[in-house]
Parts: sequence; C-alpha cells; structure tokens
Amino acid sequence: MVITSVRMRNFPEEDKEKFPWTLPLIRDFESLEFTKSVSFLVGENGSGKSTILEGIAAYTEVPLAGSMRLEDDASLAAANDLANYLSIRYKDKTNHGFFTRAEDFIGFARSIKSQIKELENEIEEVKSTWTGGDIKLAIGAIEGEKQALIKRYSHDLEAMSHGEGFLKFFTTRITGRGLYLIDEPEAALSPQRQLSLLSLIKSKVEKTGSQFIIATHSPLMMAMPNSEVLYFHDGKISPIDYKQTEHYKLTKGMLENPEMYFKEL
Repeated sequence: MVITSVRMRNFPEEDKEKFPWTLPLIRDFESLEFTKSVSFLVGENGSGKSTILEGIAAYTEVPLAGSMRLEDDASLAAANDLANYLSIRYKDKTNHGFFTRAEDFIGFARSIKSQIKELENEIEEVKSTWTGGDIKLAIGAIEGEKQALIKRYSHDLEAMSHGEGFLKFFTTRITGRGLYLIDEPEAALSPQRQLSLLSLIKSKVEKTGSQFIIATHSPLMMAMPNSEVLYFHDGKISPIDYKQTEHYKLTKGMLENPEMYFKEL
C-alpha cells in the first residue's frame, strides 16, 4: 500500500458556504482509513466519493491521466482547494500512478493522436528539406519515437470502441508500483471488460504492490476478492460487505424479478 489514511486537518471558516464544503460528507469529514490494496468507494450520486477521490489526487500530486495537468483542469478546482486542508498518511510514498475519470480518456487519446501527427509532420518536413547524406539517419530517431507511441497505444485510440480504447489505456498506463485513483471506470467498460480490468488490477497488486482506490457503482467491480468496500452514506463513511450495498441488492433483485420492479417504477 501507498497511503493508509486521509484526515481533515482543519476547516476553512471563510469558505464554508461554497463547494465542496457544502457537502455533508466534507463538512463533517474526520478520517478515512484504507486497510486493503484495493478499495472501492460506493454510494449514491452526490455522496462525496468522487470529491474525496479528487482531493486525494490533488494532495498526492499523482498525474492526471488526460491531456492536461490536474492543477490546470478547471473542473478540479474544488479538489485543489480541498487538498489544502487534508492530511494523508503514507506507508511507502511514491508519486508514480495516476488519477483518471472516464472522460479523461478522450483527452488522453486525442493527445496521443496529436503527438503521432506532430512526429509525422516533422518527418515530412525533414524529407522535404533534406539535401544530402543518408536520410534514414536523419529521421531515424523521430521515426523510432513515433513507432514507440504506436506500439504502446496503437495508431489511433479514438478509432477503437470506447471500451476497447479505455482498457488499452489502462493496460499501457498501469505500469510499476504506484497509487492509482480511478473514478467510475465502468462508465466505459462492458461487464466482460470490467472483469479484464479487475484481472489487470489483481496482477499489478500481486506483482508490484500497487494500491488502487476506485469510486464505482458497479456490483461487478466491488465483488473483487481481497478488496474492501467503503460506503458513503448520510455524510458518513463505513466499511460494508458488497452484498449489503444497495447496488448489489437492486441489481440482484432486478435481474431475478424485472416484472416486479417495472410495476413499481
């Protein structure tokens, strides 16, 4: 594990009327303990799980796996404010890893595509102005950089289905021991690809000692063995068995008796 707990150091009295301090969870937040290498944050929309995850990302300064830096992303301004009031206990500190949301994948894919295009333009410019000697030597390094990007990420991540590209993104970016903060990965993944992601996470935990903190609504994700589920509800956070979550109960009940549920809608 990389981090073991998150605590609130103090409370900004002058900013208490603005987000995220208006969230009951943040207003009453004291601490959050992590006891497993894989932790799932679950709860209803607006319960604060994503806000806490973003605050952890801002505090630990892990990279934003998109097309810009976390501190430059206007949508994460509140996370940067929150980070100023947090205290995180490290077990074995590292800045390796990343924070990502499903929407960050689009920016990342476009960034890779743009880098490949820039290298292709650079190669064409060298070819058009070259006057002597072996041109292969002149463009070799540029071509090598281009091929390395293509080999790692494919020529066009955007051309893949969203789920295929998102899973490719994870397999290429989860490298080495680190802290990986992921917000609702199921938004882009089919059930089968969710299982593929869980397999990848299991492998990285066992081989590298990485830590994963994942906000999710997916009963498939939170059923992962040797993980913990932390329930965000009524401004509190508590451990819970995944079979006791509303996500599991509702999904199970709906699949077993959809007619009954539709009658009550």
